[in-house]
Amino acid sequence: MKRRNCVLGVLLSAAMAVSMLSGCGAASGTASGTSSAAAGTASGTASAAAATEKIKFAVCGGSEESMVLDTSLVGTLEGLSACRHLYEGLFKIDSDGQVTNGQCKDYKMSDDGLTYTFTLRDDIKWSDGKDVTAGDFVNGWLRVIKSGEDYAGILDMVKGAEDIRKNSADDSTLGAVATDDKTLTVTLTQPCSYFKSVLAFPSTDPVRKDIADAQGSAYATDPDKAVYNGAYELTSWSHQDNMVMTARKDYYDYDNISAAEITWKLLSDEATALSSFQSGDIIYSDSYPNEEITSLKDNGLQEVSGFNTICTMFNCGEKGPAVLKDARVRKALSLVIDRDRIVKNRAADDDIATSYCPMGITDADGKDFHDTVTPWFDQSKYEDNCKEAQQLLSDAGYPGGANFPALEYLVNNASRQTIAEEIIDDWKQQLGITSITVNLNSDSFWDARESGDYDIAYYGWYMDYIDVSNMLGTMKTGGSDADYSSSDFDAAFSSAMSATDTASQWADYDKCEQILANDYPVAPLYYGKNTYLFDDKKYTGLVYSCGNFYFGYVKNA
Repeated sequence: MKRRNCVLGVLLSAAMAVSMLSGCGAASGTASGTSSAAAGTASGTASAAAATEKIKFAVCGGSEESMVLDTSLVGTLEGLSACRHLYEGLFKIDSDGQVTNGQCKDYKMSDDGLTYTFTLRDDIKWSDGKDVTAGDFVNGWLRVIKSGEDYAGILDMVKGAEDIRKNSADDSTLGAVATDDKTLTVTLTQPCSYFKSVLAFPSTDPVRKDIADAQGSAYATDPDKAVYNGAYELTSWSHQDNMVMTARKDYYDYDNISAAEITWKLLSDEATALSSFQSGDIIYSDSYPNEEITSLKDNGLQEVSGFNTICTMFNCGEKGPAVLKDARVRKALSLVIDRDRIVKNRAADDDIATSYCPMGITDADGKDFHDTVTPWFDQSKYEDNCKEAQQLLSDAGYPGGANFPALEYLVNNASRQTIAEEIIDDWKQQLGITSITVNLNSDSFWDARESGDYDIAYYGWYMDYIDVSNMLGTMKTGGSDADYSSSDFDAAFSSAMSATDTASQWADYDKCEQILANDYPVAPLYYGKNTYLFDDKKYTGLVYSCGNFYFGYVKNA
């Protein structure tokens, strides 16, 4: 996945996020995790007080379908957020939204920034009482690398990971070795400034091989089909209804966890989620009818910087329709979208997207990458764009929309349906295409998109850590739900990743953007603000970062 404004005392601001992520990686010489064990137990003196403050509450954090709790397979924001409660990596996000040591007690980095030696805490256990070992991390990493899912490439900076992912090397080539139960040595292919942020992401959490192997495809699909090393364990799962997570008393930082029990209501209907929030049945929802956004602005609506790009995605792969394999058609469909109207109707202070990467990704001097990228199009020249699109469609063999095949635009909620209908109307009015319809399918949307069983679909990427690579990496061959593949893009991205200075790296990233601007696997629509509902009059302590949410520190206001 991916990824702020301090609307509640502890919410992570965008500026904090950028400085945090750019400063948490390799600096120079040898580094040690000074926040390590102390970070986990610093408030031990307040343990008695913390214990008396523990509360229970309910939230709406997604639908049943989004609740994939296998860290090697999960790809939705809601599922990733759920996993943050149940599992923990070498690093984690603390109550201030900062990356800090998690299962890692301390670490050392070589002078060249290529080798890390992580020492695990002595007091970390799985929910069945067994110790968490370095081997569990190696196993978890191998599982995600070989998964073929959205985050299979998240560890490509680790030596051997990319070759294993592409099935051109065996497991033994991975540059992550458990030298003993408490020591993990990791070798990178090149220095990575955001490596610690990657290791705070759920896809890099440890997995118990004996449990995962025994459960097979059923792993993590019910409370008793997994074990947990995070602050919570899953104690019940009434499928299609709710999940209950209970704080683990044997978790090393239990005293600092204020939420004793969290009930996750599994809701897909936006109106139901809003009603539940307004009645006080839930204290958080990331879903609500978009038409209610104005009335909610002083009634629980929180708006934070997004670090995301919302797009229309075209299926370019083998399962996609033949008409969408033509880049001229994809570009024509993109150029006629009236993004001004979409942003105005959303009334959410979004910005029109003119490239794939969102605004806010800055270098050490504060320069924004977005400002260095050549825009894909000029939205102010909408009429000229429409004329160009009409010619492109004619050149592709569909003059005036004639004989354009029937297609479906897949969405998963009513708000996205509204946007899709507006876009389809643009295609009708400007291109004469009348054969595209909306398919609202909240039950199997994610499965359909990820398996390529769609024509056109809603797509949004919320950054998982604030680095250009996190955004553009989603378009590498094998990494996109659009099933997009370009050897030129892959080469430019690889060159950027190996660059030794920001200027050279950003120049290569700009090449990536221009290749996408020529191919149009997606049509960027807008850079969205993240909005959600939270009862900040009664509660505080929600940690919200890059679209991910963590409730463990929530307490009474």
